[in-house]
Amino acid sequence: MKKYNIGSVQINNGFSGQYYLPYSIGTLEAYFNKFSENPKRYNFQTTIYKRLILNECLHKLCKDDVILFSVYVWNKNISIEIAKELKKIDSNKFIVFGGPSAPDNAEKFLRENDFVDCIVHQEGERTITSVLDVYPNEDWRLVPGTSSINSKGEFITNKCLPKMRDITVLPSPYLEGTFDRLMKENPNERWLASWETNRGCPFSCTYCDWGSATASKVSRMDMDKLGKELLWFAKNKVEFIYVCDANFGMLPRDMEISKMAIEMKKKYGYPHVLSVQTTKNARERSYDIQKLLYQGGMHKSVNMAMQSMNLTALKEIKRDNISLNDYKVLQKRFISDGIPTYSDLIIGLPGDTFESFKSSVNELISIGQHYRVQFNNLSILPNAEMAKEEYIERNEIMTSEIPIVNMHGSLEDEPEDGINESQEMVISTKDMPKEDWIKTRSFATLAEFYYFNKILQIPILLINKLTKIKFSDIFQHFYSVRDELNYPIVTKINNLFEKHSLGISQGESTEFIFSEKWHNIYWPPGEFAMLKLFENKELSQFYNEAKYLLNKLVRKDYMIDYINQAVDFNHFSLKKPFLNKNIIIDLDYDIPTDYKNSLIDEKVSLKKKICKYEIQVEKEKTRDFLQWSKEVIWYGHRQADYLYDSSVSKTADRKSS
Repeated sequence: MKKYNIGSVQINNGFSGQYYLPYSIGTLEAYFNKFSENPKRYNFQTTIYKRLILNECLHKLCKDDVILFSVYVWNKNISIEIAKELKKIDSNKFIVFGGPSAPDNAEKFLRENDFVDCIVHQEGERTITSVLDVYPNEDWRLVPGTSSINSKGEFITNKCLPKMRDITVLPSPYLEGTFDRLMKENPNERWLASWETNRGCPFSCTYCDWGSATASKVSRMDMDKLGKELLWFAKNKVEFIYVCDANFGMLPRDMEISKMAIEMKKKYGYPHVLSVQTTKNARERSYDIQKLLYQGGMHKSVNMAMQSMNLTALKEIKRDNISLNDYKVLQKRFISDGIPTYSDLIIGLPGDTFESFKSSVNELISIGQHYRVQFNNLSILPNAEMAKEEYIERNEIMTSEIPIVNMHGSLEDEPEDGINESQEMVISTKDMPKEDWIKTRSFATLAEFYYFNKILQIPILLINKLTKIKFSDIFQHFYSVRDELNYPIVTKINNLFEKHSLGISQGESTEFIFSEKWHNIYWPPGEFAMLKLFENKELSQFYNEAKYLLNKLVRKDYMIDYINQAVDFNHFSLKKPFLNKNIIIDLDYDIPTDYKNSLIDEKVSLKKKICKYEIQVEKEKTRDFLQWSKEVIWYGHRQADYLYDSSVSKTADRKSS
C-alpha cells in the first residue's frame, strides 16, 4: 500500500514574538485520523504556521504528495505563490485550498490558478476526509463541498454538506496530540491558541464571513472537553486564547466557561488573556461575564461593537445592534466599575454618508463611549454577501487595493521575498463618493486624536455637557481649520490626516503610518500625530491654539476662564515622558469632579469653586520618550490610559507643568 505525505500551510500573524497554533489544519488532521476509512495511508508532516521566505516554504514541502492550504486574507498571496512553485517542482502534487478566502464561487479562481487542484468549501473536516479517502482516484471530484476543473477543462462544483449539528463528535487537536510534533520541533516558540466553544452565528451581516457560519444555528462543544482543553492550554503555558465564538455570552454556559478559565489562571498562571467577541443580546449576562473576566485579569477592555448608528446603513448590511438604551446602561455600569470598553465603527458602509457617520460618532460618545472607538476601514471579504456582484453594483461600491499591515506591527514582520498581502478596501459607494470617504476617514482620525487619545477630551466633554454643542460639531470645528498663520499646529495635524486618507484612497498608503524612530512599527494616524507633537515640542503651542478655537466655537464670555482651565487641566493631566514630580494646579472651578461626573452622565453646572488639585505624576514611573511611546501610547491603546490620576491637594505650594 502506497503511503502519502501530507504537508500543510496555515500562515498566521505573529504578536509580540508569539504565533498561533494552526488550529484549522489541526482540526482537519484530528478528524481525519479518527474518522477516515484508512488513516494509515497518510503521514501528516509539519505545518507551516508562520511567514517564512518562499524558498524555505518550498524546501519544507517539496517531499509532500498532498498539500493542504488554509487560506485567509492575510496569507492568500503567499499561499498562492507557494502552491504555484510547488506545482512547478512536481506537477503530480495534489494541492487543496480551503478556508475563508477560498472563494465559494470558485470557477474564476481555479482557471486563473490552475495549479490548485481542489477547493474545499465551508466546514472542512468531513469534506477533506472524504477527499483523502478516495484520492488519488478521480472520484474525489464528486465529493460534496468541493470545486475543481477536470481533465476536459470542465468546471465541477458540488453542493456542500449541511452544517454539522452535533459538533461534540469533533476530536480536539489539542487533546489528540496533533500539535505535539510541531511544538517539539519549535521548543523556543511561545504559542497562541484559537478556541471554539461553539460554532455558528445566527446573524447575517453582509460584510462578514465568520468561518462561513453566518446565518446558522449555534452548535456547542462538549463542556468536559472544553475543561480539558483549558487545562492543556495552562499546562503548555499558552498566554493568549482567541475565542472563535461569534457571540460569546449568548449562551448561559458562557459564564461557567469564563469561571473555568479564571480558575485555571489562578491555579497554573495560564492563560493570561481570554479574548472574546461579545454578544449583542443577553445584556445582563454579557455584563456579568465581561466584569468577571476583567476582574479576573483575563482581558484589559470590553468590546461593545456597534459598526454604525445609522439605520439606513444597518438595514443595508443586515445588522441589528444592541439597543441604545441597553448600550447606555451597560456603558455607565462599566465606567462606574472602572472597566474600560471600546466600540467599533466601520467607515464606508453602504447606506452611510459623511453626515450620518458624523452623527454616529456623536451618538456613540453621547451614550457613554469615552474610552475608545476603533474606526475600521471596510474591506470586501470574498465569501461575504457584500462581495456578490449584484450587491456591489446596487451600492456602486469602488475599492482600492492596499497592502495589509498590522496596527503596531513591526517592519520586521514584512516578507523578505517581496510577496505582500493586500485587501480590497471600500473607498466609495453611491452614498459616500470618494471625496466624502476621504473626509470621513480624516474626520474619524481627528475624533480618535482629540477625544479618544485624551488630548482634549476633558474640555470637549465639558463643553458638550454645559452648552449641548454636539461632539461632531466640535470635531468639525477643528477639522475645518486650514490657517497656517494663526493655527499652524492644528492645520498641520489636519493636513496630515487628510494626506493619509487621500493616500489610502489612491492605493498609495497603508492603513497605519510607519515610524522607524518610534519602535519601527505602524501607528494609527491619531497616535502618530500625538507622537509628532511631543517630538517637535509643539504641545504647549497646540494647547494655546485649542483654547482660542474652543472659545471661538462656544462664544460665551462667561465660559472663557472655565474652558481655558479645562484645557490646562487636560494638558497637565496628559501623561508625558521625563516627568517625575507631582503637579499642583489651582482652579477656580472643580473641573476634575465635573469631568468625572460627565463620564457617567451626571449633571454639571457652571459655578465657581476655588480648589487645588495634585496631579499624581509620581504614581507612574519616569519614562524616556521610547518608554513612554511604547508603554503609554502603544500599550495603552485599548484602555486609553493616557491621563494621570489627580486628587485634592493638601499643600499650599503652587507648581506648574
